[in-house]
Amino acid sequence: MKAPVFTIIPDGRAGDPIGQALKGLLPYLKKRGFMKRRSFDGIAGATAEEKFGSLGIVPGEQEDVRELQSLSKNYGFEAVLYFERDLAETSTYEEDVITFAADPEDCRPFVLVTSFIKFASESDPSFIGRLEEFPLYVTVLTVGEREAGGKKIPYVKCLMPFLDEIDFDKEPEGTYIS
Repeated sequence: MKAPVFTIIPDGRAGDPIGQALKGLLPYLKKRGFMKRRSFDGIAGATAEEKFGSLGIVPGEQEDVRELQSLSKNYGFEAVLYFERDLAETSTYEEDVITFAADPEDCRPFVLVTSFIKFASESDPSFIGRLEEFPLYVTVLTVGEREAGGKKIPYVKCLMPFLDEIDFDKEPEGTYIS
């Protein structure tokens, strides 16, 4: 069983005292190095699988897209969302990056989680708020590393749920304070 995830999203909205307090705290934390990007290599574990496991990211488990976005930004790995089950289950991320390299990111059958959230937020400004009310959990399929430009890039490959698979009545796991 995974430990509850606590994410605080300071947005500075009126009537949001926690957000207001954290908004003032962020410059202090950044100045003192608390908000620095961490190295994926610094995570406990000898392999990519062990490092992702240390972060609580394990194949077969469900992950909140907001948590994946946060972790991918902090640790410098690619969190990839697939929209087509057949492709996700029969190909590798490495192959797909090459196969779809000529296609714009928003036309591929997979997308980085950061881009997904950005695209959705631009299309629907209430998207982030709805993610707070109805967290979007994706299934982790694989974790690994791919070669690009002579260096290894860690990644987590996930499958988006289909509408008929989402249980809108289920209580979300973890607590999200906004």
